[in-house]
Amino acid sequence: MIDNIFANARAVAEENGLLGIDRLNRMADAASPEEAFKVLSEVNFGEGVAADSSDYERAVEAEERKLALFIREVSPDEKLKIFLLAENDYHNAEAIVRAKYLKIDFSPMLTAEGLYASEYLKDKIFADDYKSFSPVLAEALLTADNLFVSMKADGKTLSALFRCALYKELAAAAKSDKTLSAIFSAKADAANIAVALRARNIFECEQMRVTGGTLTDSELKFLCDENAESIKEKFRYSALKAFIDRAAEDLAKNRPLSDFEKYADGYALALLKKEKYSDEGYRPFLRYCYYKRAEIKNVRIVMSCLVNGIDGGFIKERIRESYEG
Repeated sequence: MIDNIFANARAVAEENGLLGIDRLNRMADAASPEEAFKVLSEVNFGEGVAADSSDYERAVEAEERKLALFIREVSPDEKLKIFLLAENDYHNAEAIVRAKYLKIDFSPMLTAEGLYASEYLKDKIFADDYKSFSPVLAEALLTADNLFVSMKADGKTLSALFRCALYKELAAAAKSDKTLSAIFSAKADAANIAVALRARNIFECEQMRVTGGTLTDSELKFLCDENAESIKEKFRYSALKAFIDRAAEDLAKNRPLSDFEKYADGYALALLKKEKYSDEGYRPFLRYCYYKRAEIKNVRIVMSCLVNGIDGGFIKERIRESYEG
């Protein structure tokens, strides 16, 4: 197993190749997608797989695969590896199980490989052989099989099934680790706040609620039932105030939780940046992984907006927490 010292050294070296907020802002201010794409070439983003801005998504996907490979090869702890990569596996497993029954090509739906190679996932899932998977993933796949066989499978039910299973997996990986537990708890709370404010129905919310976080049953019901001002007042002195205020403001303005999601997406990285100069344990490795995740998401946001002719000022408002150098 790779130790923390080696993993941290590799991560610190990789930080030198990050875009950083200054370059992201230059991209947002660019006169065209082509001009923004040139900024990516300064750090060899995508390693040359995309020839021009029209193919920027290939560059983004290449960076996603590169990060996943880095985590698999360099992570100093198995639980840390699971925490960082399980989401990829659950996404891909869901795509493959849908293809298994709907007789469709799953390859366009896949994201970067996590702990399992996509071909391995495909072979095992199509063969109904789940013994080599974690108990949580195996149970989710078996439940999905039963839903399809009983003609009860639909997109919403399947998405909720695999999302809830993912959070169980993440909760187990984060257990007994102070940093991962803090990141996971906030992630679970954010997921449940979003579910409640989108569903606005406690019965539906209970079906989609994920494991973890600090929200109580009564608080979740309150989020489902009350208006924005009542919600803000209820959580006025809560540790979740920063999350709730943004979510309630989006609710009041009848917008799709955009500011809330921006804050929630950046919370883990903001937490890690408070310990920017700490090299305790695996901190530099974990911090780099979140820097890179944020960079990939931000590039996708900026390029997508530019291709669709969206103003640079609006784009900057959508940029997530990122590397500052």
